[in-house]
Amino acid sequence: MGSILRFLSSYLRLEPGEFVNLSFLYFATFVMRAAAFAGVAVMQHVLSNLPDFWRGVLFSVYPLAEIATVGYFGTLCDRIGRKRILVFAHLVTAGAVFLFIPSLGVPVGIRPYLVAVFFAMFGIGAAAKVASTLAMINDHSSLSNRAQLMAFFDLVTFGGLVAGFGAGFLALNALGTDPALVLLVGGLGVTASVALVYFLVRETPFVPEQRGTWDLLRAVLSNPDIRRLLPVYIPVVALYGYVISFTDKLIGVQTGPAEVGKLIVVVAAIGAPLAASLIVGGRISDRARMRRPFMALGLACFGGLAIVISFGPTVDELYGRWPLVAVLAAGAGAFPPAALAYLGDIVQHSVTGTTFGIYSIIFGSGLIVGPILGGALTSALGSLAFAVIALGLIGVAGVGLIFIREPSKAPRAPAGLEATAPPARR
Repeated sequence: MGSILRFLSSYLRLEPGEFVNLSFLYFATFVMRAAAFAGVAVMQHVLSNLPDFWRGVLFSVYPLAEIATVGYFGTLCDRIGRKRILVFAHLVTAGAVFLFIPSLGVPVGIRPYLVAVFFAMFGIGAAAKVASTLAMINDHSSLSNRAQLMAFFDLVTFGGLVAGFGAGFLALNALGTDPALVLLVGGLGVTASVALVYFLVRETPFVPEQRGTWDLLRAVLSNPDIRRLLPVYIPVVALYGYVISFTDKLIGVQTGPAEVGKLIVVVAAIGAPLAASLIVGGRISDRARMRRPFMALGLACFGGLAIVISFGPTVDELYGRWPLVAVLAAGAGAFPPAALAYLGDIVQHSVTGTTFGIYSIIFGSGLIVGPILGGALTSALGSLAFAVIALGLIGVAGVGLIFIREPSKAPRAPAGLEATAPPARR
């Protein structure tokens, strides 16, 4: 066991203690996401008779609550430490899942208001979780392993989402499981993740910040490297929202086993290469100590994938193009780890939590605006309009990419209290 630990630690350029700490953090993240999104599946199930508009309003409470609080939790990570915010995130999520169980028996007219409260709790938990977890990962990372560590975060986050929501959906709709039982299992899962982060995840080194919330936010936004990233990040997140709103329509029209089988092939052609690319792309980015080429490759392939989906809006058409879909998905996977690693490369250690909090605000905003605009414009103007919009957004992000610097080839921007922070590991 010791030799395996030493090998994996050496492979990821970590100390054995750092590898163990991150392993517990990743596992707790997966468990929390899976259990929480099993609860989201129940919420969606019990709201199935609600009009689509009001269902959309209720589901928007989640990202709105995250956006409203993640900046604050990011600054708290810099002021009081990461672990306390991390434990709080898991506790709030567990509370939301357990509190939803007795609400299943309330009158139907009152239930949507309670669901809105629980979605807000989920959003607050997600805000605290993202800010603290990314800050801890960045504390353990360096230019030689940062993209790989960020890739693992992406994998456990989205893997937990798919596993939890998928299991909850199947339990409710295919197996006829009682919603209260699904919530109970989910709540126990999140509670287990609370124990994991409280007892097994160690606090990472940091120097407490003395500046207030607004001062920390201003310090991050005054960094020219951060401002140059906005034209790159915002269009990509908006396009991500467009793709979600467009591809979501594919699932609802499948009725026969043949169509479902083709859909599984299409989903696998996207998911498997994307997951593999996150790890491989992150590894190569770290070895080359370069981020921009991988971000450019991811942008180009993400745009191509959006175009293929827009001109093949049926499963039969996408099934016939699955090799192309797989290649483009593999290329698109190069963007997320390189983009998060880039942010970690340029961030000042004293404002790590605040910086990742601002990143989450950008991401959450895109998940609200993207699906709304994507669905409306695609319905009104058709797939050609979607293709033009996708190319336009990728073009804006590509131009923005020209103006950002490669972190390994230029010094960091100065920061007010950086001299008091632990030196960045290289």
